[in-house]
Amino acid sequence: MNVLLDTCALLALAQGSLPRPSAAALERAPEAHVSSVSAWEVAIKVAAGKLRLREPPLEWFHGLSERYQLRELPLDARLACAAAALPPLHRDPFDRVLVALARSHALTVLTSDDDIARYPEVKTLW
Repeated sequence: MNVLLDTCALLALAQGSLPRPSAAALERAPEAHVSSVSAWEVAIKVAAGKLRLREPPLEWFHGLSERYQLRELPLDARLACAAAALPPLHRDPFDRVLVALARSHALTVLTSDDDIARYPEVKTLW
């Protein structure tokens, strides 16, 4: 099973608090992915003073991705339009992009967000 970490899972991974089932899935995954929108979301939280990191968000994101061998999936026009076309089950645009990514790449999303699991063709694990 290939996985996609949402932003909360990425932060939990960095803090060493990723729940055991998700951590195990990450270790077993042939491919583990993270979205560029998670870097964007983290950077916004840092800029707003809602999150403190020991290094700039981009360095933090790349360091974590390298340490855990996470492949970065970019946001492109096809994906942005697919996210916009999703049923309105979730209002968060970052999470809608993650849903579109998971669907297009057949990825299981590591997330604590129950709304993501409500989308058809999306598997989640936390």
